[in-house]
Amino acid sequence: MCLKKLISRSIELNIKRPDRHENMIKRRRDFPLIIIGDLHGERDSLKEILEITSDERDSLFLFLGDYVDRGPDCMGLLEDIINFQINNGERVILLRGNHEDWDMNIRYSFASELIAKGYEGVIEDILSWYESLPLIALFDDVVALHGGVPKPIPSNIDDLSGIRATDPLGMQILWNDPLDEGYWPRGGGTKPFTAEDLEAFLKLTGAKLLIRGHQYVPNRGYKFNFDNRCMTIFSASYGYGWPRCFVYLPPCDFNVGDVEKYIIRI
Repeated sequence: MCLKKLISRSIELNIKRPDRHENMIKRRRDFPLIIIGDLHGERDSLKEILEITSDERDSLFLFLGDYVDRGPDCMGLLEDIINFQINNGERVILLRGNHEDWDMNIRYSFASELIAKGYEGVIEDILSWYESLPLIALFDDVVALHGGVPKPIPSNIDDLSGIRATDPLGMQILWNDPLDEGYWPRGGGTKPFTAEDLEAFLKLTGAKLLIRGHQYVPNRGYKFNFDNRCMTIFSASYGYGWPRCFVYLPPCDFNVGDVEKYIIRI
């Protein structure tokens, strides 16, 4: 299948999912859930994760976004992810990250890579693919997104699911970070979220755990905030050989206090 058809098929899968409600995926957590963080063009990281999980034929695979920029082969990674999605259908859920944005691609590496490799003819297709990606996934007691809790928090779940990436709250979903000792303001309308903000967001969604990407965690690959109710994972090494992480969450009840045991480091 040619690249344009691959992208078109992925867009169709993203938009026509039966569990999609505007920009939210909402479904039961009745299968094992494998959650993969930022990959940033690192095909080797994806390959290793998929090799480790190769026996998980019935699992759901959730990607938290940031597939491109910074890494050595963003277009190759994008093709790998789309092929994986096409081969596995609704078991693969792709969320949007803050780097699924052309302005970011120009600022970082993906736009230059596309031009250097002769992919100018698919740029518009890729931008349409970005627009097809949902922002939030809700699996009963687990809610996942790329960045963080938007502020002010919507008053109901329908308003939350209707947020678009171009909205101020959509931008925050893609960009916000938890307020902790390592917080660094990103500017541009982004806001830190607190334990109180997270509690309100979890109450709105009915979840007890937020899983996010967006922040690399040097020498560890993951971190927790707010009594383990906010988990950050990162699946790229950034070329430094740092640990890369993903989550394997079985379809059973879990205690937030010991949720760290579900993180797999590679």
